[in-house]
Amino acid sequence: MARDKGSPSLNATAVVTLDVFDNSPFVPQFNRSEISISVLENTGVDYLIYDFTVIETSGKPIAYTI
Repeated sequence: MARDKGSPSLNATAVVTLDVFDNSPFVPQFNRSEISISVLENTGVDYLIYDFTVIETSGKPIAYTI
């Protein structure tokens, strides 16, 4: 949910779905199928919101950033 600092405060919620496509025969294994992230209204454009690493079935780590 997005909420501003006004009075009364306005708010909104957005659902974002990311589909990961990989041409490798090794499938990345995610330890969570869903996450919830809060971002402040004054967050800068180039700000790192979330990053995580998964393990491919080949044993290689893969990093993703949002």
